[in-house]
Amino acid sequence: MPEPTVQPGRLEGLLHVLPAPIHDERGFFVRTLDAASLSAAGLDPRRFVQENQSRSRRGTLRGIHFRRALSEGKLVRCARGSVFEVVVDLRPWSSTFLELEEVVLDDERHEQLFVPPGCGHGFQVTSDSADICYKHDAVYEPSLEAGIAWDDPELAIAWPLSEPMLSERDRIQPRLADVRPLLSTWFGATRPTRGGDAAAGR
Repeated sequence: MPEPTVQPGRLEGLLHVLPAPIHDERGFFVRTLDAASLSAAGLDPRRFVQENQSRSRRGTLRGIHFRRALSEGKLVRCARGSVFEVVVDLRPWSSTFLELEEVVLDDERHEQLFVPPGCGHGFQVTSDSADICYKHDAVYEPSLEAGIAWDDPELAIAWPLSEPMLSERDRIQPRLADVRPLLSTWFGATRPTRGGDAAAGR
């Protein structure tokens, strides 16, 4: 069976994982985790400690979410349907600070994204419904949850569908301008040392 390929993204530390599904008249078979490919790209698959799954209706928008510490990376895939995925780099020391990476994740190409710690993440469902699976490399810690408004004018994300379906939490997320002074406290003002590379997703 062909092995997945792993390619660096535009954002520092972000990885695109491209499986090689096999299709026939019955459907398809795809390897969704390949330790050798991830290890070769510098991502130890043993780091993942939790996997979660969400199901959302068309138009649902979740995000932009992140953790207020340089301590959680996510491997994200769309197991059913399709979503417009957005990652924003919130690490002040990063070469791609405040830049965006946008990609369509779906159940045809089966592409996955590794979202490094210190990046915000969100998506909007563009199919009738979608299942998103997240592998996390840190246990859930609600006290560290944070976010930025989905319609922040500074980020100016071009979401594909108007009038998104939002949770109450996402309706009241702060603007980037309000959290920007805190980013160096949460993620560090300077690049982590060599020992901190794993936490930084490098």
